[in-house]
Amino acid sequence: MNHTHIGMAVLLAFSTAFFAICIWAYWPANRQRLQSYGLIPLQEDTDNVEEN
Repeated sequence: MNHTHIGMAVLLAFSTAFFAICIWAYWPANRQRLQSYGLIPLQEDTDNVEEN
């Protein structure tokens, strides 16, 4: 097995993993939950707000 075959095998493995993660993230059961996680930085932290 030479370097070309190894490189192609690694490319195939990473491509397969990438597409599997994309399918998992956009699967209807996971999509809404992951979108709500993306909004976490925009939410105000009301627990640590000091009142004057």
